[in-house]
Amino acid sequence: MRNTNLLLIVILLALLSCGSPAVSPGSIPGVYSLNYWGQVTGTRQGVALQNPRIAASSRVPCRQHAFDVTITEFDDEGDVLTTLTLFNIPKRACSLTKFKVDYQSLYCGTDTIGSTFTAKSDKLLWGTYKPVINAETQLSIQSFDTLSGEIRGTFSVRMIPDAAESTAIPALLQIKNGKFLTKLKQTDGTYKL
Repeated sequence: MRNTNLLLIVILLALLSCGSPAVSPGSIPGVYSLNYWGQVTGTRQGVALQNPRIAASSRVPCRQHAFDVTITEFDDEGDVLTTLTLFNIPKRACSLTKFKVDYQSLYCGTDTIGSTFTAKSDKLLWGTYKPVINAETQLSIQSFDTLSGEIRGTFSVRMIPDAAESTAIPALLQIKNGKFLTKLKQTDGTYKL
């Protein structure tokens, strides 16, 4: 009887350990997770984006016409390093070079988009950046599938400081050779399968 009880305890412990592994608070979110969906690559200041994750959602109040993309970099401990957001992207395949410095005054149904970059970690004392409007700041939506919500695109952004948290920040921030595949989040916060 004692061996049977011991065997049952061992089996029960084995079954309990077969579940999903616990995620520590400082872990890097999955590429396909509750808050992120897709793949993104590129360089920031000539170095590959670090553990990048991407999300896209319809722009409020322009849900019918536009969406926003957010690219977040994480350090190896799972802490947020940076966030790049591209605002007011038309829901169609297109090439865009009209970036607006004041992204908060964007209008629905236009081809003018905005962007902002924020360093969110003590490891990068950079602050907030706004786009430099020139040929090196561009976004191309290669495909936009209205049924699945899938979006493919490329981007390059040159930015200058908007609000500095340190005098040692770079005078010019360059994010180059960006490529992404993502999906729009639905209004309920989930992704279409």
